[in-house]
Amino acid sequence: MIKMIEEGKIVNCEVDKKRREILKRHHDAIHIISGAARKILGYHVHQHGAEKTEEKARIDITHFESLSEEEEEKIEDLANKIVEKSLPIKKYVMKRGEAERKYGFGIYAGGYIPSRVLRIVEIPGFDVEACGGLHGDNTKDVGFIKILKTKRIADGLVRIEIKAGEVALDYMKEKERILKEVAEKLGVKEENVPEAVKKLFEDWKQKRKQLKKMRKRE
Repeated sequence: MIKMIEEGKIVNCEVDKKRREILKRHHDAIHIISGAARKILGYHVHQHGAEKTEEKARIDITHFESLSEEEEEKIEDLANKIVEKSLPIKKYVMKRGEAERKYGFGIYAGGYIPSRVLRIVEIPGFDVEACGGLHGDNTKDVGFIKILKTKRIADGLVRIEIKAGEVALDYMKEKERILKEVAEKLGVKEENVPEAVKKLFEDWKQKRKQLKKMRKRE
């Protein structure tokens, strides 16, 4: 039951540290993915929107077509290389004019901020944005970044969904568990699962055709 807090009343609050850490990693990961997408796809790429939750994060980028599997892999690989490089994530406050002169209008990748003073979040040599969100101090702290899927959501807009850190590792462990279970049920090695599933599907189609023929004869 949600209780209303009365104005002027003193309350004790506590930060959910685990949730905060997950959101922080996801936010850092979004900046890294944004920078990686620009490097791989071109400098026409800008952030159009983003969302961070405990389960996953997403970024909508400006791009003229759906991403290929190869492009997804390149973006993910570059993002994880930036993580491994242990680059500092710098945060500082600057006057708008000074920030624009130093970094250009690309700092508004996440949207225009109507303020005379901007908080700049920079991964030196890779990504810089005006951002007021929660961030860590080093790319290494983000942990593994996994692209879940990408899809074209509108003309000129592509959505990239990701997981980062322990959330990403838990996701991969679950995928591995499912793969192992499927392999056991099919009686094949894990690397042979795709071929076994294909054969199973072909057998099913063949039996379906046979069943249709038998029904026509009745």
